[in-house]
Amino acid sequence: MQQKAPGMETHAGGVVEQRALSTAGGGTALTTTAVLIVVPDGVHELDLMPRNFVTGVVAQLALNPYLIVLKTTDNLATITDYSRAAQDGAAGTVVMLSSLDTLANGDFLLVGSHLPFRGADVDMTANVNANASVLTVKYRKTDDTWTDITATDGTADTGKTFGQDGQVTWTVPTDWAKKTLREINSPSPALQLPYIDEPLYWTRWEVSAALDASTTAQAMLALNRSTAYAELPAGVTQSVGIVKGPGGMACVEAKMNAGTGNLIVNAGVRRGSASGVSL
Repeated sequence: MQQKAPGMETHAGGVVEQRALSTAGGGTALTTTAVLIVVPDGVHELDLMPRNFVTGVVAQLALNPYLIVLKTTDNLATITDYSRAAQDGAAGTVVMLSSLDTLANGDFLLVGSHLPFRGADVDMTANVNANASVLTVKYRKTDDTWTDITATDGTADTGKTFGQDGQVTWTVPTDWAKKTLREINSPSPALQLPYIDEPLYWTRWEVSAALDASTTAQAMLALNRSTAYAELPAGVTQSVGIVKGPGGMACVEAKMNAGTGNLIVNAGVRRGSASGVSL
């Protein structure tokens, strides 16, 4: 990780492609409410530069972990992996929540990460849920049981979970266990996922009644476990080498300590990177 003085732009070498991740020329607009900036697949380096401060003293930043997002409708006999669709920033890929039913009927989401997280930001498509249903999020404890994490459901629209865009948040438990998918499900899922034996912090998302048949989410992004953000003054660029994907990060969480400002985020791809880069 490097911090560079105003006017300096240097790279360690090997970067063959760059693009801006900002939502507009001059950087993503920041206020005291955090925003999430999705990092495309295949990116290896981020250059972060806050600017244009009004009242504020520093931009506050966090690198948020990548989520594993799994759906089952038969109590984990089979699994659909929506991890990439939930975090690739592409409009053409979605998380299918269509007709997600109750835990008693074998339906739920498993959402986990290599680091604890304080919730997820859920961006719905136009196809929101219109059926009355309540979301319960449980976490895997150190005693190998599932316990209610007491989530606040910002996606609930008059009693209809996943009825609008919103954040599902909680206080990070101190007894949250890091378990493999194989450990929390025996027999193992029929679909042999590449991270089936990777210990993760798992949550289980359950609904009280079946969702609408057309319900889809555009994105599900982790919220950093801590709001003790890193801080950057205006004009100072921070270069960060990253991994996008399982065991790495998915997005930048950014806000101002006060007032307003902008954050320029430039993404770089290094020479010899794998195919499938979505810059």
